[in-house]
Order: sequence, then C-alpha cells, then structure tokens
Amino acid sequence: MATFFKPPRFLIRERAAPRQVSNTPIEVTCYRCARPSTHSPFAETASCPHCAGRLQIGDVHIEHGHWGTSIQTTGSVVIDQAAQVHANLIICSGDLHIAGKVHAMCICGGRATISETADVQGGIRTSQLVLQPGAVIRGCLIETQSRALGKIDVDHAMRSAPGKGQAAQIELKPTTSTIGANTDIAARIYPSAKGPRQAQLRVVS
Repeated sequence: MATFFKPPRFLIRERAAPRQVSNTPIEVTCYRCARPSTHSPFAETASCPHCAGRLQIGDVHIEHGHWGTSIQTTGSVVIDQAAQVHANLIICSGDLHIAGKVHAMCICGGRATISETADVQGGIRTSQLVLQPGAVIRGCLIETQSRALGKIDVDHAMRSAPGKGQAAQIELKPTTSTIGANTDIAARIYPSAKGPRQAQLRVVS
C-alpha cells in the first residue's frame, strides 16, 4: 500500500527562501496587469487587488536547473552559470540576470542582463537590455524598451512554446533611420546553416 509523507513545515521552510525580518508591508508590481500593490512581507503568494491574478512574491535564484511550464515572480530572477532552464515562460516584474543556458520566452519589467557565459533561445522582451560580449543568442526574438509586462495573457503564454504565441508577437518593420550606438531596437534572429542571421529591425522610440 502506497503511503505519502508530508514533511513538517519547518523542513519545508529550510528549503524555501528566508523570511523577511521586517514587519513593514512591501510594494510589488503585478506581472499580469503591471499595477502596484502592497502585501505582507511574509507573503510568498498573493492575489492582485486590481486584476485578481495569482502572484508569486520574492526573488528567484536558480543554481542548477529548472524544467517546467513557467517561472513567475514579482521580484527578480537570477540564473547562475551552471544552471539550465527550460520553460515556456519566464516573467518577472524586477530584473533578470542570465549567466547559464536558458530556453524560454522571457518577459522582464526591469533590466535584463545577458552575461558572456549565457546561452539563450526563445525570446527576451525587457525594459532595458544589457548584452555582454560572448553571449550566445540562438533563434531568439529580442525587444528592448518593451512594454509587454502587464499586456500579455500570462496563462496563455505558459502554454505556448518559447518564442511562439501571443507573448512573442511584436511589430517588426524595416528601419528607415540610421541605427546608432545608443539606439534601442527590436530584432528577430533566425538560425540558419551558416549561423544566426538578422531578419528585420524596429527602432524603438
């Protein structure tokens, strides 16, 4: 006869993120509607008072690997160099730092940093992008100065393959002006037999 063991709560807490020591309420931004709300500093999940969507609260730090449909948080996401992540969607209201191998559609409300050891496939839509020399981008949609947070259907994006579906739909038009060093662009890069090639660019005003 099969038995199911439910570990005591204190064992679960040891594997979870450390609790906040302050009693001051925290303000988070909903990654579903992009509106701010205030919650208890001890909360790990909550409901957005504006859209009634379920929220995961707190930063996410992945050291080894993650295989699943999505990573969602109102905080920041850090993916270490040794980590491998395969998910349909990574969405965070804070910053995103990728140093490992990631195959996912990434929506970031803050700054996305792709380090020189990163290997990214799927897509990145972020308010600000830092792409360090040496990073590998494979068949990836990239949009800087993006306003995707709060405008996509998170539940639908969780069921879509990385780089596909509504979360990956951006307007791409041929550029008509000179692209400078400080120009924000959106690009879709497709893999080919001779390596990645750039298809179209859109200057983000």
